Amino acid sequence: MDKNTLIGALLIGAVLIGFTWFSKPDPTQQTPPPADTTHVVAQQPAAPQATADTAALDSTGAPILPPYQQVKEEKVIVLKNEKLTLSISTRGGAPVEAVLADYLDQSKKPVHLFRKGDTRLDLPLRTLDNRMVSTADANFDIIEATDSTATLRMQLDESAYLDYVYKLRSSDYRVDFTIRGHELRRFLPVNIALQDIEWRQRIPQQEQSWKFEGQYSGIYYHYPQGDVDRLETTSEANEDIQETLRWVAFKDKYFSSVLIASATGFKDNKLALKTEGEGSGYVRSGDFKGTFPISVKETETVVPFMFFFGPNDYDLLKGYDEGVDKANALHLDHLVYLGMSVFRWINQYLIIPVVTFLSGFLSNWGIIILLMTLFIKMLLWPFTYKSYMSQAKMRVLRPQIEAINAKYPGKEQDQMMKRQTETMNLYRSAGASPMSGCLPMLLQMPFLIALYMYFPTSILLRGQGFLWADDLSTYDAVISWNANIPLISSFLGNHLSLFCVLMTVTNILYTRYTMNQSPSGEGMAGMKMMPYIMAIMFFFMFNQNASGLSYYYFVSTLITILQYFAFRWTLNEDKLLRQLEENKKKPRKKSKWMQRLEEAQRLQQEQQRKAQKQGKR
Repeated sequence: MDKNTLIGALLIGAVLIGFTWFSKPDPTQQTPPPADTTHVVAQQPAAPQATADTAALDSTGAPILPPYQQVKEEKVIVLKNEKLTLSISTRGGAPVEAVLADYLDQSKKPVHLFRKGDTRLDLPLRTLDNRMVSTADANFDIIEATDSTATLRMQLDESAYLDYVYKLRSSDYRVDFTIRGHELRRFLPVNIALQDIEWRQRIPQQEQSWKFEGQYSGIYYHYPQGDVDRLETTSEANEDIQETLRWVAFKDKYFSSVLIASATGFKDNKLALKTEGEGSGYVRSGDFKGTFPISVKETETVVPFMFFFGPNDYDLLKGYDEGVDKANALHLDHLVYLGMSVFRWINQYLIIPVVTFLSGFLSNWGIIILLMTLFIKMLLWPFTYKSYMSQAKMRVLRPQIEAINAKYPGKEQDQMMKRQTETMNLYRSAGASPMSGCLPMLLQMPFLIALYMYFPTSILLRGQGFLWADDLSTYDAVISWNANIPLISSFLGNHLSLFCVLMTVTNILYTRYTMNQSPSGEGMAGMKMMPYIMAIMFFFMFNQNASGLSYYYFVSTLITILQYFAFRWTLNEDKLLRQLEENKKKPRKKSKWMQRLEEAQRLQQEQQRKAQKQGKR
């Protein structure tokens, strides 16, 4: 490993660490779900909510409650298809539980996106007499209920009502949600143009690592013009957005709950996000407040929405926009964090298509990652070959470089300038370039960072085992402990990931071997320690990350070692040296960069001579 290759490797490591730091896609007891899985489940009666605003009294003097406040038995409607089970309560008329059949949590039970008490959907209604009525606290009546549809009604008075209509699509995670009002002008001001909506949810911890799940959890939102942004935090964060939003999502690492508006969107938006404590069973709590256009002048009022309760599966979410014009595309695929700009493009148009192709006929994800690694190595081989060839040229020129160092010893500035000038002349005449070993490694950097973004967020890895790793989407702990060790537990965790250990060991061995093959010039002693320091830093970074990521880098390093030895075995260094000697005899036009370098050296030498003459005087 020559000096410039080493610099390239250090740059890659520094960018990876910096990129991880700056692009982090910045628990109370759970209430158990309804035990009954029948179509309608009865719950405890809701308590009446008599208020001082209630004017009417019955013959006994007790207040006559409006229909939506009368004591009624709470019931739960269950909508179900092959993928999603959605429970809707008559108390508030909103979803209270969502269960995904195809995905399991850490206890090997179906994933709950939320349970009763974790979420609240409210339409605060301002009445004609300026009272505020909360739909989340109201009692709804069941008008219709099947396995895939439900209509719940909030009776406002003898003729005015508000319906929540749900339709669960077949074999899908989407639920059509329509707010339908009848004679709302009897209850609400006719000049109302915007209706408030409030939605909040606690995001439960689904994965093994609370820390890494939290990094990818937050509130995502979509502007109609196509941009998707996010609110993330390690403590608390708030944001007011005056622009129109098409949808808002409470997202964790692999799953999301999304509320999608009609084309008119949400306005006057306020977002709030809070971090839940580790060990609470939750990672974040989100709160959304906004408004949507509404008209109550007509007899019937209809406002369409849509829910999505499901996985952050790129192909699934991307498929929702197929056949949809660009203006109406939802871009839900941006719920899958693939990095920014060029890194997302690499993942979208290279990594994901390759993974999709391989997973079409292979089920073992260890083999899929191995084949994908081979594909990427083949793709990058021209750059790798150029880097190896540059190292080889520098290696065969090593005796001549050492002779130049011996000819101009010492650390005096004039000696150093002469040594540098003659060394550059040697490189130019032989057709070698010290930068040619660094550039190929820099060209590989976008691919390395893109994969670093892809593996921790790919739901395809979730639950997929390989060898000793039960789940490639999380760490493969072979040794664990409960004691809290200062600093170690904070940065490393209370475990050792075997794939991470193997990755670190192979990196250190490869670094040690290549270092022994490179010259030990002045100033190289300190630089030679940097790859070892970087390997240890990566060990701390990856130990709590996805084992699939560590496995990829482990396999990639092994393939790199094989490539290196194969190159050394097939290369005739004597022949290469003769070729470089022949190159010296050929006239070579100086590059502009070399001309500028030599001119800078000439000017510096002149300044040194002038300074020396003035010193003698």
